[in-house]
Amino acid sequence: MRDPLALASLLIMLLSIAYIVYSFRPFATGSENVNILEDYVKAVHYLNKSSTALEKRLAGSTSIAIDFDTSDVSEVRSSIEKYMNNLSLVYGSKDAFFVNVAKNYLYTAEGAVNSTAAYYAINSSVNGVREALHLLALCRVNEAIERFSSVEAKVLKALSSIARAISALKRIDKGFVSETHLPVINASLKRLEKSYESLYNAYTLMEIAKQYREYIELMCSGEPVNNTNALSNLLNRISEVKASGPLSIDIANAKNAIQQLLQDYMRRHGGQQGGEEGKGVGGGAGYAPPESYD
Repeated sequence: MRDPLALASLLIMLLSIAYIVYSFRPFATGSENVNILEDYVKAVHYLNKSSTALEKRLAGSTSIAIDFDTSDVSEVRSSIEKYMNNLSLVYGSKDAFFVNVAKNYLYTAEGAVNSTAAYYAINSSVNGVREALHLLALCRVNEAIERFSSVEAKVLKALSSIARAISALKRIDKGFVSETHLPVINASLKRLEKSYESLYNAYTLMEIAKQYREYIELMCSGEPVNNTNALSNLLNRISEVKASGPLSIDIANAKNAIQQLLQDYMRRHGGQQGGEEGKGVGGGAGYAPPESYD
């Protein structure tokens, strides 16, 4: 009886070892045929393409386009997330190396999803933003605000999506990303940050115009304002707007035009206000006369 029992015990032990080894292989359950490395590459590809297209579209390019949409990127994101969750169960820990790799590519995919969403929001609204800034520079304040209002919801969606993309990419741990992918991710992050700052400043400038619409209109028509505090506040708010990134020229034209308007008005009505005495605030370096939409 000893030999059969020993043989049975040995067989059970071998089967148990085989089961444990198989169970702990780093494959997602039900997804062993899925090439997760391909999904990682796709996530980086989508991020790179969408952030590049976003920046160039903001800069005025009409030739740039992407051949995928948010559903394509979301599918990759979901695949990576499922793989990561299954690996966590397999390893019994969220700190295992392969789990961390998957988590960091999930951040990349999350950035790509939001970058793609931002591109599509901007693709259909950036012309309105640019036109609104030009109209504002021409002292056509009501038209400028009306034009911006028609695209404001999409601008806010783009800003929100870019902010989420930036947040996701900043969570990436460089130690768990391929060295070939890291430069692409870093470049994408920089493009998104530049795009966000530029679009945010354009939005801020139009919000200032909306808030001070009455006073800007009075100055444009040559009528007295009778509120030096409002003009001082307007001057301070305008000076805080930065003309940067892909919309820099459009922002600078509108900003400089309003500053010039304030300077001329204050000169005609008793000099500079609000601590700006003796300082020229309009017609600065880089100013270019805006195009006419007449």
